[in-house]
Amino acid sequence: MKGRLADALVVLTRPPGRNEPLERRLADRGFEPLAMPVLSISPLSGVQALPRPADHDLIVFVSGNAVSAYFQQLAAADELPGTWPSGTLVAAVGAATAGAIARTGRVPADLVLHPDEADAQDSESLWKVLQPRLAPLRAALIVRGQNGREWLGQRLEQAGLRVTRHAAYERCAVDWPRQQVERLRAGLEAGRGVICLLTSVHGVQAFIDNAARHGLLSACRGFHYVVIHPRIAGRLQSSLDVPSGTAGRLAVTICAPRDDAILQAVTSLASL
Repeated sequence: MKGRLADALVVLTRPPGRNEPLERRLADRGFEPLAMPVLSISPLSGVQALPRPADHDLIVFVSGNAVSAYFQQLAAADELPGTWPSGTLVAAVGAATAGAIARTGRVPADLVLHPDEADAQDSESLWKVLQPRLAPLRAALIVRGQNGREWLGQRLEQAGLRVTRHAAYERCAVDWPRQQVERLRAGLEAGRGVICLLTSVHGVQAFIDNAARHGLLSACRGFHYVVIHPRIAGRLQSSLDVPSGTAGRLAVTICAPRDDAILQAVTSLASL
């Protein structure tokens, strides 16, 4: 790594518990990772009328967090099926989420639908996968956080399905620890570059709020960002009030939402 970002700090903003494996891999490559989560994810408890798998022809999980939270809720309510209902398909917005479904050990692989890893990992790609399977389906369940995009749910409703949106987890903003802020500030004062990972649209606002709270908002416009979807890049661009013209555009790299892809993106930036 001989580029101008070879000694960059790598800021990881994923929720607590999600950064450690990538931290280790980055450190092994000679980077200095800095875990600064902007959101925490917690399953919602005490849910009334928890939707059951057998009552739906299709269950869509929007993220790995949705998978783990929903299965925790089912277990807590003693509603976890011993055998997954054969008439209930399960869909994931991407291969990473499909991996989280597989790790539950509850859903047969032939019932799980998701976009190919070569395609975009989002609702639009999943819709293309779902369309040929919709004809016999009547009821769909979308498992997500307290809120989320309505695009896929609206498409399913337009196709004639009854759609239930279930909030399985909540997102809470996390304030950066002072020690981490001071490490970041010291790096900036020493002239080091910063590569920052952002993995959700919701996390962008929490990131901006933290940066503003600690007087780092102006510096953030000079960071190099790694994101996992163009929507995140767009939200970041508008949130930092950076003009959309080429001269003012943020430095953003888009990659797949897998640790190996993120590591490759960071390594590539460091070599520039």
